[in-house]
Amino acid sequence: MSSDLPLYFGENLTFGAREHPVAICSLWMKQARVRDALSPNSYSILGNLYSKNGINYLLRNILARPTIRAILLCGPDLTQSGAALLALMRDGVDESNRVRGDGAQIDREIPRDALDDFRAHVRVLDWRGVSDPAKIRDALAELEGALPRGAFAAPRVFPRSVPAADEFPAEETGFLARGERVVEVWLRLVAAVLAFGKRGLTAYTVHQRELLDVVAVIAAEDPADFYLPAWAPLTRAQLDAYLPQLLTRERPEDVAYTYGERLFDFGGCDQIAAMADELRAARYSRRAVAALWDPARDAGASDPPCLTLLQARVREDKLFLTAYFRSHDIFRAWLMNAFGLRALQAELARRVEVSALGDLVILSHSAHIYADSWEAARTVVREHAGEYARNPRLVRDPRGSFNIRVEGFQIRVDHYAPGGNLLATFSGTTAQQLQRELAFFVSRIDHAIYLGVELGKAEFALTHNLAYVQDQALRVQPTALRGEGETRAGQLGL
Repeated sequence: MSSDLPLYFGENLTFGAREHPVAICSLWMKQARVRDALSPNSYSILGNLYSKNGINYLLRNILARPTIRAILLCGPDLTQSGAALLALMRDGVDESNRVRGDGAQIDREIPRDALDDFRAHVRVLDWRGVSDPAKIRDALAELEGALPRGAFAAPRVFPRSVPAADEFPAEETGFLARGERVVEVWLRLVAAVLAFGKRGLTAYTVHQRELLDVVAVIAAEDPADFYLPAWAPLTRAQLDAYLPQLLTRERPEDVAYTYGERLFDFGGCDQIAAMADELRAARYSRRAVAALWDPARDAGASDPPCLTLLQARVREDKLFLTAYFRSHDIFRAWLMNAFGLRALQAELARRVEVSALGDLVILSHSAHIYADSWEAARTVVREHAGEYARNPRLVRDPRGSFNIRVEGFQIRVDHYAPGGNLLATFSGTTAQQLQRELAFFVSRIDHAIYLGVELGKAEFALTHNLAYVQDQALRVQPTALRGEGETRAGQLGL
């Protein structure tokens, strides 16, 4: 059989006797546990199956080298990939090439007749949950001599397309976007809804993409100097016309209601004045709340308010503001809402006589983009999202920062508070050991990725006697310093 046929993930496979008719699929169990207990002459190939998508590579490898007649399925089935393989063998695929009863997608390039051939000539033995090498060895012994040898068909290789998905899986609720300025956070929200939002219909039969319970945090927008670039779908004139609708009780004649009307005169109550009075009387109060939802008239109304709740807090002489939207058009409305709320936050701070603004937090229960805005939203993200990509080393993590060094035969990580105080020092010999301790103290995904890279470098330096300095390429250790149990970076004068 030709050795130049493709073999997917060959570097991750363990090979036994080439022409043996049995393969071992150890699912999520480490291959070494099985490999070290078996004779290499008792099987052909040993590999894992971590995901349902991996079934495609299993199929392609066996159809290209069709001497396998049985697959021994063993080990823990953590992602139900083994169950999906068994369902394929039992029920086949539907008209969309998805496994019946499971939904796992089989590559469309693998034709139905090849799948049927595989199902007819290859047995899958269900030993899921079995991790005892002795039992696996006994199962292999029972198969010895019971299976035909030789290819069950001519080798077949199928083209493989590169997926170009525009929808991706994500958490059901609680998506977080954090940034310094309104436009920066808005771009991240637009990108998130486009990538992760679920498609569906609204009550008005309009298609949308939607995320649930999105939290946006704006940390440093200056209300006296809003940053509004020319490419944003909101002009300065539109913003200037909108702000009075949130900052005053005045309502234009052609508008059904304004947020400002309900904030400054809701049933005769000036809620903003009441919030300011409450916080002046007790800076620690949790009662500075304004409600914009009227249960008596809004539940069945044709145009109820989207902004339904505000709460202000004072902490360390900063005024924080949290807003809750029941429904939020992220592309067309979120920008002006965020700018308006930041201006309202500044007005509250002035009335309470607080010297600085804390975060503005906007919680959008239904964060959506309507279909008629998808293309414009994609264009904005494609052309401008990169403007806000920053080196994670230069972005402050509110939970602190880390200094990594190799000291003697340990990796040591100093954890500093944002203000620079040393909080703790962690030690270990592997990146995996340290990641468990450090993960709790990292709030940003980009910081977590950066930290993982640096810890991996430090571990490699430790095990290969190289010089490690954070953020620098690894170097060969000077001969005089190799094996000495002092701080290597310090010895090198770094």
